[in-house]
Amino acid sequence: MRLTQGTFSFLPDLTEEQIKKQVDYAISQNWAINIEYTDDPHPRNSY
Repeated sequence: MRLTQGTFSFLPDLTEEQIKKQVDYAISQNWAINIEYTDDPHPRNSY
């Protein structure tokens, strides 16, 4: 199941390599980042 709530949710999924590059860049810029994950992708469980 794919949640499509919000502007960026309609973009294509990132590849593993693209995700790694995004995280590496954020860390190199000393940005505070958060990665969300759920094993029950239901709209009532997202925020």
